[in-house]
Amino acid sequence: MSKQWNPLQNLMLLQDRMNRLFEDATEQRARVDAETSDDIETAEWYPAADVYDHDGEYLIAVDLPGIDRSALEITIDDNRLAIKGTRAVETSTSRTERPTGRFLRTFSLPGSVDQKSIHAAYKDGVLEVRLPKRKEEMLKRIEIKVS
Repeated sequence: MSKQWNPLQNLMLLQDRMNRLFEDATEQRARVDAETSDDIETAEWYPAADVYDHDGEYLIAVDLPGIDRSALEITIDDNRLAIKGTRAVETSTSRTERPTGRFLRTFSLPGSVDQKSIHAAYKDGVLEVRLPKRKEEMLKRIEIKVS
């Protein structure tokens, strides 16, 4: 007995996959919300960021054009780096596409970060946070002995 073709079946499968994708994202977001609920609830937008893994350090670059340096705050709590601040609302604009208000980005830090040596610099609208790796946890070459 052959299976009858249903033209909506592919669409229903796609919808099911999309629903699962959004459910997974929502569950993951809920875990983050539980950890930083006060800040997340008041954050109005989330700036774009890139994370680089270099030999001796991690580098986080966050796009924050138009943000005053005094409006930025960087904190570390339980291996979680938080970058938060505010972009002022322009009252004289007739059309707004850039987000305004409070923002927050959090990053889970690996245990290999030397938290006492973290350095941040803000230039040309990009915040760069450099997180040096601990010396003892950097890659070591291990000699293999033949027996």
